[in-house]
Amino acid sequence: MRVPRGGTLARRNERLASLFAVAEGLISVALRRDGNSERVLRFVGPGETFGEAAALLGRASAIDAVALADSLLASIAARPLQGLMARDRQLALRVASLLAQRMLDLLDEIEASELRPAAERLAIYLLSLARPAAAVGSLTARLPATKTLIAARLGMKKETLSRLLHDLAGRRLIEVSRQEIAILDESALRAVARGEAAAPR
Repeated sequence: MRVPRGGTLARRNERLASLFAVAEGLISVALRRDGNSERVLRFVGPGETFGEAAALLGRASAIDAVALADSLLASIAARPLQGLMARDRQLALRVASLLAQRMLDLLDEIEASELRPAAERLAIYLLSLARPAAAVGSLTARLPATKTLIAARLGMKKETLSRLLHDLAGRRLIEVSRQEIAILDESALRAVARGEAAAPR
């Protein structure tokens, strides 16, 4: 199925009969409260899935899922998948492993958002996005969404995110060019992530 940017794939409290696998594009998976405030849980990109728990249990969705870009997805009906799992032990184990890993990731997210300072959260997130750049030995991180959504993903206000990025850039740990962030001092950024260096003010 093709979904345009801004298209909704799941709404809180609505039943999901299928889970989704992303082939192209980017999906925001978020918890939304009354008053339109939201907490972004993850950005789902190519090769990743979402909606498994609600679909397999036949329950209402706990999340909202919205396309952040024009996207191509596979919609996988839960009932036939359950039949396959009943007959294929390896498939059942892989699905169980996926859900177990998702639970561990959620626990890590709770620890990061509730127990770690904002600067540590940002440093950890930038390092998780880091990929080798054209220059040998250098790293770059591309923000997958707007600063507003990234801030919601990290459990902070957009103004706090902008200030932390500015402070890290001022200390020459990173260099920001719109959504592209060059990591200039990986070891120092890792020290911030571990809470071993002075956090940005």
